[in-house]
Amino acid sequence: MTADLDPGAPAAPQFLVRPDGSVVGDDGASGALAAALPYTGRLARRLGELVGGGDLRLVEARGLDQLIVGVTWTPAGEGTFRAVVAPLPQRAVPSFTVVGAVDTSAALAHCLDRLSSLGGVEWCSVVTADSRVIAAKGDRDGLPPLEEVGNRMLAILRSLEDQHAAGFLRLRFEHGTVVGASLGRHALVAQMDPAEDDGLVAMIDEIRAILAGHDLASVRTATEPEAAVEQPAAAPEPAPAPAPLVGARFGGVAPPRKERRARRFGR
Repeated sequence: MTADLDPGAPAAPQFLVRPDGSVVGDDGASGALAAALPYTGRLARRLGELVGGGDLRLVEARGLDQLIVGVTWTPAGEGTFRAVVAPLPQRAVPSFTVVGAVDTSAALAHCLDRLSSLGGVEWCSVVTADSRVIAAKGDRDGLPPLEEVGNRMLAILRSLEDQHAAGFLRLRFEHGTVVGASLGRHALVAQMDPAEDDGLVAMIDEIRAILAGHDLASVRTATEPEAAVEQPAAAPEPAPAPAPLVGARFGGVAPPRKERRARRFGR
């Protein structure tokens, strides 16, 4: 995207947020979207560092509309955001029939397997609202700090909630792409090659349908220890009996006393 707004572009809202916070153009949201972008950009830039992606270059949020934000950075780390909000055709979210009752951990594993089937997925995870990673798939030796990544993605999703609630958010970095999608209060996060939008939306719809009836907050993290089973307290060992005392003085019987015979004088 160019540094200046295109006067010949369609009527979709376009706006520019400069490093000093000043805004040129209309964000179509009474200034709320423009105000959120610097905060979102800082979070996303840190997320890029955590996953080894380098600087943030593009933010895409697809929901009822499509938000596209090009980002450039000053040497001091301040961002300039050039954005356009384009309408999307109305779509009906398909319904899914989930057959069979499975526990939540198995459902999570199935969903990550399904996402990985898109191809180009380096890793994917599900993070709860309190930043616990409850499921992850990928090469464990190459995984970034998923709790920190998930924590920032949750904050990014919340900052742009109205833009992606029915779809997903995609962050394009110098070296890679990270996708996030809301699962109620929780989030799906994945580092993957750019995927075709409609196919990614359909997969996220399916994952949301599968997990809709599960309480994700109740799932134990992969690294959380199992609850310890209390064992009955062992009876204390009896104290050893004291060694018997020996000797006449400890025999319990007074030693016999020698009778002293009276000495008669004169004999």
